[in-house]
Amino acid sequence: MKSSSRLSIARIGVTPIAAATAFSFLSTASAGPSWDEDYLDDAGQTAATAQVITSPLSPIIVVSGRLTGSGFMRSDFVDMYQVQITSQTWVSISTAGGALGGGADFDTQLFLFRRKGGNGNNARAVALKGNNDAAPGNHGSRLGEGPDSDGNAVLLWPGFYYLAVTGAGTDAFADTGAVIWPDLGEPGETINGNDSLLQEWCGSGEVGEYSIRLQIASGGALPSPGALALMGLGALASRRRRR
Repeated sequence: MKSSSRLSIARIGVTPIAAATAFSFLSTASAGPSWDEDYLDDAGQTAATAQVITSPLSPIIVVSGRLTGSGFMRSDFVDMYQVQITSQTWVSISTAGGALGGGADFDTQLFLFRRKGGNGNNARAVALKGNNDAAPGNHGSRLGEGPDSDGNAVLLWPGFYYLAVTGAGTDAFADTGAVIWPDLGEPGETINGNDSLLQEWCGSGEVGEYSIRLQIASGGALPSPGALALMGLGALASRRRRR
């Protein structure tokens, strides 16, 4: 990977109270500059309402937030973030804990979309990849290149992307009315979205707090899903699964 590769993701300051109390269940491997704006202004669930995140280059960025479920004014089962990649690079995206970082107190799903069209209401989300379980026994999520790959990173070209986090039980639907990912495969598999256009999300999935670590990957040194299953045991022991 070229040293000039950039991952443009936003960061803001964390209040002393939030810094002292948030995500005590995460491993130290999640450390990095943080973006936690979802706590103040809920990230939306469409291309038009995704929370836009930008910042100077940092090899590790941690995006933290929470899904609250059904509410009086609106439901919160999906958070979507827009990120910008400025040169071709491998990026690790994880809530799996262990060496890949991130974490959650519920069974997460991660999805990646490419932005199509302009800003605002003209933008559309084109489905690229989805993952439910990072590895057997690990109910965090991580995005790789495909079902048969040992890699825990995705190769991204310059452009704008949407990253969505949901709980198990929430599905993405295409503009054709079909479920984009009817089957997310076996633990460890990343399933392609076949360039479907996202229309809406349906289903009351699991909810709770999450932390997504995005890391510029270098040298192919990221662990395989099998190794990840072992490394994640410590973090998984403290998870609170909501059924």
